[in-house]
Amino acid sequence: MQRGYYDFEIELEGVAPGLDALVSKFYLEDLKQRKLWLTDEVNEDTVSDIIRQIMQINAEDANVDIKDRKPIYLYVRSNGGLVDVGFALIDVIEASATPVYTINLGYAYSMGFLIMLAGHQRFATRSAKFLMHDGTNFVWDSGSKAQDQMRFQQRVEERVKQFVLSHSRFTEEDYDKNLRVELYMFADEAKNYGFVDWIIGEDCALNEVI
Repeated sequence: MQRGYYDFEIELEGVAPGLDALVSKFYLEDLKQRKLWLTDEVNEDTVSDIIRQIMQINAEDANVDIKDRKPIYLYVRSNGGLVDVGFALIDVIEASATPVYTINLGYAYSMGFLIMLAGHQRFATRSAKFLMHDGTNFVWDSGSKAQDQMRFQQRVEERVKQFVLSHSRFTEEDYDKNLRVELYMFADEAKNYGFVDWIIGEDCALNEVI
């Protein structure tokens, strides 16, 4: 029988029982169980591996009916980061035929918040926190080129706005009113806005997302 990409055996015999070996063991075990982690800033290093794994799992599932596919679990605890990199991950999550569940295990701020919204189902622990804001931009160069950058940034901001509105119960009035502030939310508030579907420990059990 042909072995799949994730059908490997984990052997640590003969390996020094150091931290690196334990980290490798847990990483490989998580991959076998389709558990991915975003627990740092959103940048090329943290996101590239997640994108690669989602794509590989979809390749593995190519001959499996969508309704029978085991979901991918993406656990999020991030202060945010780069918009371009974050939306690369969002696009892959949304294109994934295998469902991707996003789980806020503490905090999802800024770009981490937007990545959380992309999940096909979205979960949060009771005390998890969220932050939506307009982010930080740096415009530099000659006057005309700076204006070009600002015009394009306005288009990016409009896309972010439409993404948030299409993934929540937030109205356009809600969004415009809160765009220039730091909108912090606990899980119950995020659920009221439609940013989260399930609160772990209230709407579902922990073992449903592990």
